[in-house]
Amino acid sequence: MPMPEATEYKTTPVGHPTLVLADLAPEQPSFSPNLYRWARESAHFYGDGGIAEGVWRVKPGTRAAEHFGSGTLFIGYAINAYAGDTDFSGSRLIAVLCQGKKEGRHCFAGLAPDLESVDGFWDRYLAVGRCAIDADHQESFSGGERYRMDGETRTCLMCGAIHQRVLTPRTVMDESWVSSGH
Repeated sequence: MPMPEATEYKTTPVGHPTLVLADLAPEQPSFSPNLYRWARESAHFYGDGGIAEGVWRVKPGTRAAEHFGSGTLFIGYAINAYAGDTDFSGSRLIAVLCQGKKEGRHCFAGLAPDLESVDGFWDRYLAVGRCAIDADHQESFSGGERYRMDGETRTCLMCGAIHQRVLTPRTVMDESWVSSGH
């Protein structure tokens, strides 16, 4: 059987060229203990430093978007074992954050072309921790409070982002039917 033709998609040869496991240690509250545990058990590191894992986002309008949802994050790498190999080795990032080492690693057949690299993820993670995953500050994280509250202002304890409270009035109409007595 002939080998399939090569498919063009962006690959990253290394997730981060110098990052080592100790850099991910959850000594700071902004770092995920579960991401560290997963990396310790399932990530691939190079002997001279560097992690092979990258963070990838599902592209909209793809088969993966229909299955996982557009924008879903994965951690891992394209396998590229032979010309035309489109398999991806890794896990959904949210599963890693929730399950840690229990999530393990999976081979997703044909997933790589449906993903785009989240460039600079590891540098951002090292700077702001879990806020690199939730830059819009929409999620809560276990392991302590995420914000310091001061009146109408909150400050993210992980990255220092400051948010002002905004109250938006809205009108709500309730409908009911009342008998007219006939």
